[in-house]
Amino acid sequence: MRIGSLYFAPGFWPTLGAALLIALTLSLGRWQVNRGDEKAARQSLLEARARESPVVLTGSFADPQPFLYRHVRASGEWIPEGQVFIDNRIDEGRAGFHVITPLRLSGTKDAVLVNRGWIARGAEYPKAPPVPVPSGGVEISGIATVPPRRVLELASETVSGSVWQNLSIERYRERTSIPVVPILVLAEGSTPGLAPVRESPDAGEAKHREYALTWFSLAATTLALWIGLNLKRAP
Repeated sequence: MRIGSLYFAPGFWPTLGAALLIALTLSLGRWQVNRGDEKAARQSLLEARARESPVVLTGSFADPQPFLYRHVRASGEWIPEGQVFIDNRIDEGRAGFHVITPLRLSGTKDAVLVNRGWIARGAEYPKAPPVPVPSGGVEISGIATVPPRRVLELASETVSGSVWQNLSIERYRERTSIPVVPILVLAEGSTPGLAPVRESPDAGEAKHREYALTWFSLAATTLALWIGLNLKRAP
């Protein structure tokens, strides 16, 4: 095909390769768009839950998903010997710990883990600073979350006494033998000496939109290269 002083003469194999690559990247891009739409719907659901009336925790349950990012309330007594500190948590540029304390739910043997807040590292680091646990009955409220499933472990030994690198519900049950329900409550309100920990729902929609843009850009780049490499000056 002649175009002015140029002619366009693509070869069979380069054309086939370009077509396959473009088809693949377009397919992957569309898949990421669909995943983004699914995550957008989930984001709307999680945000709607945050506006619903609080749920009262009364005992054991297996599936954390119906509680995720809902306001919850619980009453009972703290279990001081079950308190752990999650290391390397940052607040306003400072490293410290999240203070996780189990609350035994009133009238049951079950407990719920409560993130009571953040505290800075002290001179005793790598030991955790002293954080007292109130005695007697208490009532707490907060947002139900779950610890992240994919975490980076910086060492083979991830638990040193009450200081842990990461929190896992399964690991906590095994280490302490305390029957905790499968959620983590981010406590609302203020605790003396602790900064509150906040978390907003993020279903991950933006990540899929970025991936889709990457795949579509690769398809466009492949098409442009195929055209550019097969345009030659007419003799």
